[in-house]
Amino acid sequence: MSTSLNIGQFFGKVSQRWAADAVVVNRLVHTQARALPSHAHQAGFVSLMLEGEYRETAGLTQFGYQPFSCIYHPPGMDHRDEVGKAGVTLLTLEFKPELFHSMDFAVVNLRPIIDLSGSRPAWELLDLYQLISSHTGNDLDIESRAVELAFSIVKFSAREPRDLRSLQRAREYLHAHFADNLTLAQVARAAGVHPVYLGQIFRQEFRETLGEYLNRIRVRAAAGMLANSDLPLSAVALDLGFYDQSHFTRVFRQITGATPGMFRGEYSQHKTTVAIRQ
Repeated sequence: MSTSLNIGQFFGKVSQRWAADAVVVNRLVHTQARALPSHAHQAGFVSLMLEGEYRETAGLTQFGYQPFSCIYHPPGMDHRDEVGKAGVTLLTLEFKPELFHSMDFAVVNLRPIIDLSGSRPAWELLDLYQLISSHTGNDLDIESRAVELAFSIVKFSAREPRDLRSLQRAREYLHAHFADNLTLAQVARAAGVHPVYLGQIFRQEFRETLGEYLNRIRVRAAAGMLANSDLPLSAVALDLGFYDQSHFTRVFRQITGATPGMFRGEYSQHKTTVAIRQ
């Protein structure tokens, strides 16, 4: 039997929380491996993994989290989670469904689960949490940003893509080979469709091109390397398939709003501040 959790309730330890009327931001920590029972959250929420090992199963869909993976969960969706040996640290943004009750459902869809990894909402959640942790924002500013972020997430989910096998194969291939110098013909061959058809249907269903999706995957991976290694930026760029450091910096900034160097410095400072407070 699935457990129903109210807003603000989690199985792990909530090490930090900021709450307003309809939105809650949490820093959630599991310090050891464990399998969580099947459960659902009454509120819709987004989870962003900072570090650790984490796997989630929702229906027939499985998500193996990596650093800065970000998943939106609709209200009431049953799921099961597994925490790895390293434990896990997650940021979550919860929002009550009634926050959007008076809005046009043509632009709001709370239902589908969606992978936001590498998207602008994922980086905005990280920025929001860093604003909260630094105590530099007032409550009204934080609440406004949190509500705006929640709306951008459900608007992002407003049109659920069709579950086409060719699109699934294309995405799987991109995730497996994102550091390679890929061509449309290669991805289309792996998906089993014509390149022109793949390019058109991918953009139609996901509202981004294959290249834009590839950049999101690369930037998420880059953020993990920047946060957890001292590799030079040029080495990170080369390892992840960017043309050069300049190209890497331009794409990273376009997607996250910060340069790789800024991101590394701010995240390092954030981790130090959290460690001191703990």
